[in-house]
Amino acid sequence: MSIHLEQEVSDFSERRLRLAGAITDYSNWLDKQHGIDAERSLRLTDAATSLRQDKLVVAFVAEFSRGKTELINALFFSDHGQRLLPSDAGRTTMCPTELFFNAGEAPALSLLPIETRRREESLTTLKHMPIEWCRVSLDPTDPRQMQQCLQKLTETRPMPAVEAIELGLWSGEDASERHQLRADGTVEVPAWRYAMVNYPHPLLQAGLIILDTPGLNALGAEPELTLSVIPSAHAVMYLLATDTGVTRSDLEIWQKHVHRHANYHVAVLNKIDMLWDELKSDAEVQAAIERQAEETARVLKLPRSRVFTVSAQKALVATIKHDAALRLRSGIESLEYLLAHQVIPSRRDMLHHAVSREVMGSLEESRSDLDARLKRSSDELVQLTQLSGKNRELIEQTRASLQQEKDSYDATAVHFRITRKMLQGQGEQLMANLSDATLDDICSAGRAVMEGSWTTHGLTHGIRQMSEQMNDRLLQATKMADSMLESLERAYVRFHRDHHLPKMQVPRLDLGAYRHRLKILMQETDAFCRDPANLLLEKNFMIRRFYGGLVEAARKAFSLARTEAERWLRIALDPVMTRIREHKQYLDTRLSSLQRILENMGTLHNRMAQIKQEVSDMRHDKVALSRIAAQLVA
Repeated sequence: MSIHLEQEVSDFSERRLRLAGAITDYSNWLDKQHGIDAERSLRLTDAATSLRQDKLVVAFVAEFSRGKTELINALFFSDHGQRLLPSDAGRTTMCPTELFFNAGEAPALSLLPIETRRREESLTTLKHMPIEWCRVSLDPTDPRQMQQCLQKLTETRPMPAVEAIELGLWSGEDASERHQLRADGTVEVPAWRYAMVNYPHPLLQAGLIILDTPGLNALGAEPELTLSVIPSAHAVMYLLATDTGVTRSDLEIWQKHVHRHANYHVAVLNKIDMLWDELKSDAEVQAAIERQAEETARVLKLPRSRVFTVSAQKALVATIKHDAALRLRSGIESLEYLLAHQVIPSRRDMLHHAVSREVMGSLEESRSDLDARLKRSSDELVQLTQLSGKNRELIEQTRASLQQEKDSYDATAVHFRITRKMLQGQGEQLMANLSDATLDDICSAGRAVMEGSWTTHGLTHGIRQMSEQMNDRLLQATKMADSMLESLERAYVRFHRDHHLPKMQVPRLDLGAYRHRLKILMQETDAFCRDPANLLLEKNFMIRRFYGGLVEAARKAFSLARTEAERWLRIALDPVMTRIREHKQYLDTRLSSLQRILENMGTLHNRMAQIKQEVSDMRHDKVALSRIAAQLVA
């Protein structure tokens, strides 16, 4: 692991924590101002918590024996002086493996038995059921103990072929797998369905998650990986081997599980040291490697710049032996550069955009409100200065004029409350389109279409119906939000025109990303159903497993859309109500002050002194807010 890569991940982690701290400071600032409301407090707390818990997910995907685990060792764990993850010949990870760090738990290897594939629960659900996992403690200070424990990732077990077929782990129809059938009717299958490694490595502590996904069979057997886990990864490294080129199974994994779904994906042509020939010049060797890279780019339909050539094994050896020349020749530094200068900055920009959407809009409103309050107080101070030494009649005229202004304002506020009550009703209807009950009804209806058949035709029809109904609900919610926005904007314009409140703008509710996600899931369904391997017979187990993974992914998309709609409703209705209350309180305070002055002219100078202090306090608050804003954009 290069120092530069470690520094970039560390900087990324520090940036996240600074942003989270700035959001907490802003929440405290608001609380000091006028007592932050519960909704806004919850929103800011959620934003800060999400930042602190955010992870950068890099998935490594490949068919077996492409050197994927060795590459993970070379990129991230070479400082151990030996292989951490098992990657010797014939001894490689047999199940999807997730490497992360959770400070709240002791370092450990957690293994999910393969038999849990018979269960209905998703992997996401099972992760929250510790009793289902076999746990092995890890000692980070003893690399050999860790290496021995992690050998469990390579374990297999015999299983009757009938059961293996039912669980989608073996297919007698696949000529490449028939030889695995033993005389006793068993086949060898992975002992574990999924593995999680909680380990205090600096990169993992900084928020990196590494996902190792082995082989076409493992991906096909766990639709949740291809429908949710891999698409949500921030980068996918797809490995091929120089000695095999792009095989049929390589291309199948690429087409089915990678190129359409990953946020950012590259191809890594591994084992280039097999082309190193001492009887050829360096130029000839490099030309041979370049031809392989260009052919890989052509077959995968990728730009050449997205195909990397490396020797993971030589990179690991070079790092352990401190051989700078060998490390440079291995090509590993180009991948480290990619992670440090493209993947990490891309995620950093996404986080900044999310913070801007969630916090900066609110902060700009706070800045605008503070400016308005400063102007009002300054204007009042000027007015009171002009009234100093005047007679009671002139002060009474000022109070009467202010009373008229307040009466007009109250009438506008009453009208808006009627509008707001109407909008709240529409908001409830909007949220009903995205409720858990609505989603349950849609999923139940989709499942009912498939019940009794469980054929690929039934699956297609049921999932298409489910997807169309979900998409329709998202469209209805968007249309209702657009209608609400028109009413809000008319009310905002009236407050600005008639009472000089700062202009208020609410962004349009955009659920397009979640509709796009449902569209992708529909495409996945069509691809699954067109796959000849799934058309041969009614694969009840695999279809149920695919359906379960699809519903899980659809629920997540629907839930995120609901959260987005809830957030939009809050930012659409809350700010104007806050401003209405504040402006009303301001008018009431001024009227009360003038009344006291009329009753006792001696209070005029006391009020002027009070306003001067308020103006001074607000200027200090403005400086503090500017400092918080600078932290959010730094």
